[in-house]
Amino acid sequence: MVRCSYRVLSGLCLALLLTACASVPGSPTATMDYDHSYNFSPIHKIAIQPIAKATLATMMMTDEQIAHINQALHAELLRRGFEVVTVNADADIFLSWKFLPPESDEVSTFDPATDKITGGTLYVSMIDPLNLQAVWRATFYSRLYAPQDSAEAAQYRQQAAQAILAQFPPNPA
Repeated sequence: MVRCSYRVLSGLCLALLLTACASVPGSPTATMDYDHSYNFSPIHKIAIQPIAKATLATMMMTDEQIAHINQALHAELLRRGFEVVTVNADADIFLSWKFLPPESDEVSTFDPATDKITGGTLYVSMIDPLNLQAVWRATFYSRLYAPQDSAEAAQYRQQAAQAILAQFPPNPA
């Protein structure tokens, strides 16, 4: 039971950034909200924060799965012209993320014969380094079906990262 639950969460984490949506064709989308009073214009350097393995979902993730998500977000930030820094003191803002499988995703929603993964939600937050409060957040959810380790999966992770960061920084009103 524990091994099967581990397999479910592991698959969900890797598959989360895939965009092969079973029921909705087309490009992946993310919802976004932000602090409208925050000035995003001076943001050029972003530090991706390490993942604390303090929850069941993150404890079940492998280092490789965490690295895949971090790499996809890192690559998209670079593509969008941001500098990704490794020292928090050099950052204009911090990027933090967490993954949550839906509570209904139990062993019964995973079909080992087809490697069908039902999905999960990835929350990506931009955190002001001075007050340590989130000033921007994207939420990405998908019902997914895809192989975990393939060139196609890497492409899906890239498309998902693009969808997640598409509205960062937000346009000033």
